[in-house]
Amino acid sequence: MTPTARRRWPWYLLIGSLAVNMLAGGFVVAHALRPPPPSPEQAIVRFIDDVTQRLSPEDAAILRRALDDARPLFVRMHAARTDFGARLRTELIASPFDPERIRALFDSSRAADDAVRAEIESRVVETIKRLSPQGRLGLAEGHGH
Repeated sequence: MTPTARRRWPWYLLIGSLAVNMLAGGFVVAHALRPPPPSPEQAIVRFIDDVTQRLSPEDAAILRRALDDARPLFVRMHAARTDFGARLRTELIASPFDPERIRALFDSSRAADDAVRAEIESRVVETIKRLSPQGRLGLAEGHGH
């Protein structure tokens, strides 16, 4: 190896290291600037806004009314998540620590989630039942988008 080639080697390492760091920094910045995922309510609103464009006015009205009727359910879901987080934090710092209280907290949260899920499923079935056959087809076609 010539003396010139030996002196250039550290520059290649420096440039390579800089490129890797810039790439990693780009991933970090892109991740930090990414918008948060939509809430369940936002996702449903977007879905209904999209699918109702392909439905008759009657079927679109049925879906929009079902969404409006479900808004208190979304408020309850949000309140339950907030309450669970606060209660979990309290149990994590409790002295003495009681794993049974955390287990009971998870059990009650699961039961509440199951009740909300059952209510949502019931509302969905009742809403779909009121749609026309063409409305159900439009809903099915919109489900994949």
